[in-house]
Amino acid sequence: MANPRKAASAARTSSVGGRRRITTGGPRRIQSGQSDGPQRQRYLVTFPAGLAALVEECLRADLRLVSASHRDDSALLFSTSAPAESVAKLLYIKNAFQLVLEVPRTSLSGAAKAIAQRLRRSVPPGLERMSGFRIMAQIDGQLEPLDRHAKGTLERAVMSATGARVMSRGGGDELWLIGRRALGTIVLGRRLSRAAKPGPAGSLSPELSRLLVRMSKPQGGDVFLDPFAGSGALCRARAEWPARRVIGVDLYAEPRFDSPRAGAPIEFLREDALELPSVESGSASVVATDPPWGEFESFAGSAQEFYAAMAASFRRVLDPRTGRPVRNDMLSATLVTPDGALGDALATSFMIMGSARSMEFLRAHPELGAVLVRRRGGLAVEEGLTLRDVEVLVTENLRRCVRESRAAVQYF
Repeated sequence: MANPRKAASAARTSSVGGRRRITTGGPRRIQSGQSDGPQRQRYLVTFPAGLAALVEECLRADLRLVSASHRDDSALLFSTSAPAESVAKLLYIKNAFQLVLEVPRTSLSGAAKAIAQRLRRSVPPGLERMSGFRIMAQIDGQLEPLDRHAKGTLERAVMSATGARVMSRGGGDELWLIGRRALGTIVLGRRLSRAAKPGPAGSLSPELSRLLVRMSKPQGGDVFLDPFAGSGALCRARAEWPARRVIGVDLYAEPRFDSPRAGAPIEFLREDALELPSVESGSASVVATDPPWGEFESFAGSAQEFYAAMAASFRRVLDPRTGRPVRNDMLSATLVTPDGALGDALATSFMIMGSARSMEFLRAHPELGAVLVRRRGGLAVEEGLTLRDVEVLVTENLRRCVRESRAAVQYF
């Protein structure tokens, strides 16, 4: 009769990339720290650019004992005692990764081999309950290929540590090698969540919509109004929170709203945002919207006149007791355009949109030149800034626009 103890430690043989390898005893035990308090784990999350301060504020409100160790325009590295399941459920995050290992930044292949060597010595938390996996890599925001030899070395180390098999076409867990410009290391992270399916072209992403809603500090008694609802992204994001009313207005679009998970059903009004005849004066607690970018199909006046009419309409319906400005990372916008009125209108709009959306607009309009000044890491503040706190963004075509244009407009 076979000895059960010997059978449990018998060698196993498997094939990887045509080669035979021998491992003993199955997957090794995952290490866990000895602590009387809650176990802390490290995570890397990505989000729409320019909103790091807001994301960190939301994380501190939604998770336990958050401590950030790295932040840049679109990523945050932090530790928390909250479980991985809680991080995975954060709907304003594009991608979330539980950190497994971290090595000094070298080449991608060198980092993969260094992580494999660490895995042979001990198995850190974050690799539990994996049946299959594949290796991916992203360096400085771009997908990067990993050479076959380094990838195979890392795959074999993960298989030996966990007993999981490689699923190169997906279907299992994803382990990502991630490097960020200012981080100085390359991390191995287990992907917990991924970006939501984008909406129609030109609409706000679900993550950005949810962050803008969080900026409005939602309350259960709010009457939330989006006068340029478009595809309805902001209204859908607000309907995830309790509210007295959620109202979307658009003269041309006809958004389709599903039943909200919380709060009031979404009401849709087909009318002009510059008039809002069905909305009583002072009845809206919050006005949040993504206004047009200077294309006004039914407005006879200039862009400057359009924005003035828009502001007057919002001022009429907004309850002065609850209305509050929403701030972003912008400190200054200078536009170089052939027309001063257009430049003034766009500079004002950029101050509302924030730097990420402004640069997206400018890339689509090469006839415009701009200099944008923003606060590093997130929301703008009015005082206490030093030169190290600000960043200047300049369009590549600025010099040509200065030569060809007569008007420059600055908005602080």
